[in-house]
Amino acid sequence: MIKTILAASAAAAMLTGGAMAQTTPDTSSLTWMEGARVHTNANGSKVFEAFIGPLNGVVTGTALAGAGTSAAYTEYHRIGPNAEGVYGLAVTNSTRKNEVWNFTPLKTIEPGRITFQAADGKLTIVYYSEAGGGIGSRVDRIGADGKTTTQEWHFKALPAPK
Repeated sequence: MIKTILAASAAAAMLTGGAMAQTTPDTSSLTWMEGARVHTNANGSKVFEAFIGPLNGVVTGTALAGAGTSAAYTEYHRIGPNAEGVYGLAVTNSTRKNEVWNFTPLKTIEPGRITFQAADGKLTIVYYSEAGGGIGSRVDRIGADGKTTTQEWHFKALPAPK
């Protein structure tokens, strides 16, 4: 009898192990992210960002900024499940060799807002809807010294191409 109970418990654990993986959140509310936008830095330089989707739980995006007078910095975003099925934000950029992607798990999706946070809480990335079709973005990093560094961008909607 005990062997039967243990076998049933083991089978249940194996069957629910996959169910314990994060389920795909309802991403249909992320349509506010779709479109092309521009952020103007304090020095007047521009950062362009565009998102497409959601489609089947995935949103993709790219950012483009000048890197000096003759080069460009590119960054790529993928909001969706990783290879383990965990939903979050994967980012790579033109300064990383072999396109290494950094992944930050999803924390919350709310109307007009999506938040990602590292398991240790030392990295938080938030995208949020702003007036006029804009998107705000905030990145908080807690350094080894315990101090938080914050970066913020405010992307204004670009007109549709003619």
